[in-house]
Amino acid sequence: MNTPRAKVLLVDDVDANLVALEGILGRMPCELVRASSGNEALRLLLKHDFAVALLDVQMPEMDGYEVAQHARANPQTREVPIIFVTATHETQESVLRGYDTGAFDLLFKPIDPYVLRSKVQVFLDLYLGRRRLQAEIEAHKQTLAEVEAFNYSVSHDLRAPLRPLDGFCEVLLEDYADKLDDKGRDYLTRIRAAAHRMGQLIDDMLELSRVSRADLRRRPLDLSALVTTIAAEIGADHTGTEVEMVCQPGLQVSGDARLIRIALENLLRNAWKFTGKQPNPKIEFGCTSTAGETTYFVRDNGVGFDAAYASKLFQPFQRLHGTEFTGTGIGLAIVDRIVRRHEGRIWGKSAPGEGATFLFTLSAI
Repeated sequence: MNTPRAKVLLVDDVDANLVALEGILGRMPCELVRASSGNEALRLLLKHDFAVALLDVQMPEMDGYEVAQHARANPQTREVPIIFVTATHETQESVLRGYDTGAFDLLFKPIDPYVLRSKVQVFLDLYLGRRRLQAEIEAHKQTLAEVEAFNYSVSHDLRAPLRPLDGFCEVLLEDYADKLDDKGRDYLTRIRAAAHRMGQLIDDMLELSRVSRADLRRRPLDLSALVTTIAAEIGADHTGTEVEMVCQPGLQVSGDARLIRIALENLLRNAWKFTGKQPNPKIEFGCTSTAGETTYFVRDNGVGFDAAYASKLFQPFQRLHGTEFTGTGIGLAIVDRIVRRHEGRIWGKSAPGEGATFLFTLSAI
């Protein structure tokens, strides 16, 4: 399949000038499209995708400057590069006016054919480069969508064998307990625990897939109120643990409420988990501002982690602690994905035994 050639728009009210431009550019790898007036040029700009437009300045009814202004005002045509071609005397005023109306370049007659071809070739190369980049981006998006769909399907299907596995183990423990010795009951208990862990892993994989594919719906959010609500819910799940929760009031952002809640819940549950063995557990949520950028943080006084492994924190299935702390190693990967979808970044700071701080930014838009 042949790729359509890039198009170049030639605009001049004098037919002889159009013929001259076609003669200079005729052998270049592009399709030349004529327009003999400003109105015709604007219609063609709306109809075709041009790599560059060569625009005569002195035309009746609508001169080149007006055409450029109209083109720049329309979202469909504002990105088309414009080179003014003019027979007027080159002055500082004419040059500044050309650039003010959105020209990328100005050429004064008589035109040097080599210079004109060189300039047009630059814009042809840029245009084709953008086309290739867009095609690659679309291909990557398609591949990513297919991978995400595959992960979702596989994760969903993995649930099927887990249910009977867990169910039969439960039946054996309840109905045949008297026929099993301690070792047999221990084996069945371990199988059930492994099935539950696998189920949690599948749930987390599905969550990671969902947050990657979900539409982003931004709206104003009260982060402080959201953190307070989540902390109360986590506290209700851990009634035997008293955690001092400090939340800076009045923090507002623009973001997807559902996704931001998932990210904050993961960060706060992590903090709750890793402060569980502290005599006086404390978790803080707040923000700092440096050079106009707001950075939010979740800080705890828990077991911390070795900063040498900080780069692995947000990779799926990476766990920096032993089996004494439960988890699948996907929670922080979910947080990272959500923060990046909000055009932000996240990182962690810590040292073993000195607690941990997770910091993140969110785009202001």
